[in-house]
Amino acid sequence: MAGKPLPFFPHRQNPDGSFDSICLRCFATVATAMDVRQLHSYDKNHVCDATSIAHRRESEKLAAAAAD
Repeated sequence: MAGKPLPFFPHRQNPDGSFDSICLRCFATVATAMDVRQLHSYDKNHVCDATSIAHRRESEKLAAAAAD
């Protein structure tokens, strides 16, 4: 079954010992948990907010135009 590959969600540890899961598509913090194993279910169910993605792309276009 050839489907879309699952996105990769890096996990980072915070100073308080908790872990964040970050979406590399929309750059949202998907979840924060004290046990890194808890993040998998949040990663699996994450849906990017199309509004924030569109806003980021527009900001990138404006920055590129300003650099020219």
